[in-house]
Amino acid sequence: MNTRPSFASKTVPESQRDILGMIATDQHLGDVLCAICRMLDTQSPETLCSILLTDAEGKHLLNGAAPGLPLEYSDAIDGMAIGPQAGTCGTAAFRRELVVTEDIAQDPNWEHFRSLALGHNLRSCWSVPLLSHQGTVLGTFALYKNRAHVPDETQIHQLAIAAQLAVIAIRHERDGRRLEESEQRFRSLFTYNPNPVFALDLAGNIQSVNPAGLKLKPHTATNFIGHHFSHLVLAEDLQRVSQHFCAARAGAPQRFEAQLRDESGQLLTMDISNLPIMVNGEIVGVFGIARDISEQKHFERQLSFNASHDRLTGLLNRVSLEERLILDCHISRRRKRRLAVMCIDLDGFKSINDSIGHYFGDQVLIEVAQRMTQQVRPGDTIVRMGGDEFIVLLPDLLRDEDVVPVAERLMASIARPYCIQGIDLHVSASIGITLSDGHIEQPMQLIQQADMAMYKAKQQGRNNFQWYTRDLNQRVCEHASLRNDLQKAIETQAFQLHYQPQMDARTGRVVGIEALLRWEHPEKGFISPAVFVPVAEDSGQIIPLSLWVLDTACAQLRLLGEQGMRGISMAVNISPMHFQRGRFVESIQTVLSKHGLSAGQLELEITESLLLHNVEQAIDTLHRLKALGVCIALDDFGTGFSSLSYLKRLPIDKIKIDRSFIQEIATDRHDAAITQGIISMAHHLGLTVVAEGVETTSQVDFLKGIGCDIFQGYYFAKPMPFAELEAFLSHQASASLTGKTVGIHC
Repeated sequence: MNTRPSFASKTVPESQRDILGMIATDQHLGDVLCAICRMLDTQSPETLCSILLTDAEGKHLLNGAAPGLPLEYSDAIDGMAIGPQAGTCGTAAFRRELVVTEDIAQDPNWEHFRSLALGHNLRSCWSVPLLSHQGTVLGTFALYKNRAHVPDETQIHQLAIAAQLAVIAIRHERDGRRLEESEQRFRSLFTYNPNPVFALDLAGNIQSVNPAGLKLKPHTATNFIGHHFSHLVLAEDLQRVSQHFCAARAGAPQRFEAQLRDESGQLLTMDISNLPIMVNGEIVGVFGIARDISEQKHFERQLSFNASHDRLTGLLNRVSLEERLILDCHISRRRKRRLAVMCIDLDGFKSINDSIGHYFGDQVLIEVAQRMTQQVRPGDTIVRMGGDEFIVLLPDLLRDEDVVPVAERLMASIARPYCIQGIDLHVSASIGITLSDGHIEQPMQLIQQADMAMYKAKQQGRNNFQWYTRDLNQRVCEHASLRNDLQKAIETQAFQLHYQPQMDARTGRVVGIEALLRWEHPEKGFISPAVFVPVAEDSGQIIPLSLWVLDTACAQLRLLGEQGMRGISMAVNISPMHFQRGRFVESIQTVLSKHGLSAGQLELEITESLLLHNVEQAIDTLHRLKALGVCIALDDFGTGFSSLSYLKRLPIDKIKIDRSFIQEIATDRHDAAITQGIISMAHHLGLTVVAEGVETTSQVDFLKGIGCDIFQGYYFAKPMPFAELEAFLSHQASASLTGKTVGIHC
């Protein structure tokens, strides 16, 4: 179908509208340019139009349209150079302005084409350059006449209109061509990109995916389209990936790393770029471009590991030491715990290298590293400094003494024989130890301190450990000495029991006594239970000590009964270690049977720490004791974790309010409120309440007022030896016969 318009009977404005319509409907550029030429040719039959277009380099003019010119002439000027004397058109393009040749026969610029033009009866020529908005020469528009002539203003105006139409047509065609090329380039980039590329809409749904993306999960690739990108991302990365997507959707390009699994289940690490998709200045979606960097990450991890680890043993090397030491100091400061630093040097290692070779020495070092690793906690650090020297960091220690068993285990482990290719080799370890609370300006000083202590261990004969500070060494020695003295005291039964009465709040009578352990050292005098009991707990000596306390307390309760002092229970504190040992209930039965006591005469005081480990076993043991008829009291109530969920499950008879709440009860409203709450809760649970540490009249009055059942404290009586207890109870019994209330106020 011929869509070329006819301009024979149309005005110039009508012709312009038709030409603009051709441009808008993307008709071929050659047809549009020919239509522009015919528009002027029709208006002036003696006028012939020509449109030349610049080549890609902008140095020559090529035929664009010249429907009225002789074909021979058009072919001859095709490719003419742009220059100062290149006819009218070449000169107009060069000078970028209107050039008028009134008479071709006389114009020196027509020297090369004069005979050709005159041979076709072309006598004059006017040409205007076609310029883009950027000032680039797109070509020329020329009018030829068959006589010498100078254009008037109307003809120049028509020339300008036609030139403007030609510029519009050329720009439209070139813009469309550039757009098509751009789309092709984009499609090539999308299609042939070796990295997966996903086009997402603003909701995050996949609109398209390139072949590389399809290869991630080839069997399910068709399910990508229309699905949300979250189907591809690991659950733990989804929130972070979604945040990056939202940022890109808001116009901020993003680059991040995330992990996903391919169809085989292999975990891939991807370097992802999220780029906003802009159309007409509006964001309509997001591109997701993913680059597989799994191998790169593997090499990075390998390089990082090699940089921070010893290649022979796999332990950390000295490069990592300072960073790890600073971190451990920070942990110690924050948790208010102790940090131990050990410097370990192998004794006798050099002789192995010198005598049978470095291969055997290396095998010993590898096994030493493995043995050491087995002797420390997962959060501890072992560093190979080089040669046969190691550093061990032990953070988060509760006490300084906690480092001792670790050092002993390390020494014992290292000292075991090493069988390498059938040869038994032996080394030992000299260990230097220093301790810190983490408050040190230069943490690496701890390494120097441990190193000095290690050399001291070498000087002390090797195969031992030494402390950096003399004071700490002295304390550890004292701890060991105390442990030895405890053992002697247990063997010779050098302990005593003191007893503190417990008074009924209503009657003022003694209803119970608590047995309290005392130790008078032959050289150091009385040693507080707060000092020696923890040592006994650590060493396991608390078991025979607890058995002695139970036996002695029950024996002396029987003596009281034989003297007529009945209706009194004996309260004995039970160590958690003893309680958790097997056959604890049987040991209670045995001691009761031995002394002929009923189970109700014995009260066992436990603390909440019993429930910190193996709760169900502890509760089961308590139920078995309860079934015997033994009274159970929860001591120091309110100072532990005080879990009410456990309290309702415990088969207890009493709770003892810790003295820390009683001390300021008459003046501190918080202590008063807590104590009142404990008593109220206990009574609702059917429990008896004992207040410890009662020392003043105001405390007694307040506690009576809120319904406390039993008092214990210096207001009534201090802890006393058994002989004094007998006198105290005898005196109270006599007073009760005369109707008097007796108490010793201290």
